[in-house]
Amino acid sequence: MAKFKKKSNVTQEIPTSALPDIIFILLFFFMVTTKMRKTDPKVEVKIPQITQLQDLDETKEALDVYIGFPKDSETFGTEEVIQVNEKFIQPKDIHQVIAQTLAKMPIQRQSKNNIVVNIRVHEEANMGIVIDFKQELRKSSIRNIHFTSTKKKDEVI
Repeated sequence: MAKFKKKSNVTQEIPTSALPDIIFILLFFFMVTTKMRKTDPKVEVKIPQITQLQDLDETKEALDVYIGFPKDSETFGTEEVIQVNEKFIQPKDIHQVIAQTLAKMPIQRQSKNNIVVNIRVHEEANMGIVIDFKQELRKSSIRNIHFTSTKKKDEVI
């Protein structure tokens, strides 16, 4: 009859040779799939709710505009301000911002039809500044203007 011996030198090691490869694959995946925010809003914007929703065309250059009350009211006051690309501007200064945006685009896509202006307006903001801003956009021949809002929580769209 054969005797069975217990193996006492059993080690339970986890092979870690493939671990750096797995970490770099995960890091690369998250770097590719994460969409970075272009600007950090310095304006307090409470976006109104909507009843209809339309998606934007991703092939066009988006220019994000925030119109609302400044978060730092001691420095910037309490009146409505316009923020574009980390800077506060006046409505008449939008022509320079559009020219800079066009200069950054590839030559074959440098057209004002390829710029979409996304406007986020505080729901209690004065509409006078919004109308002045839209008039300046018309003078710059910008026709793609979108107002951003949120869905109503009660209704399903």
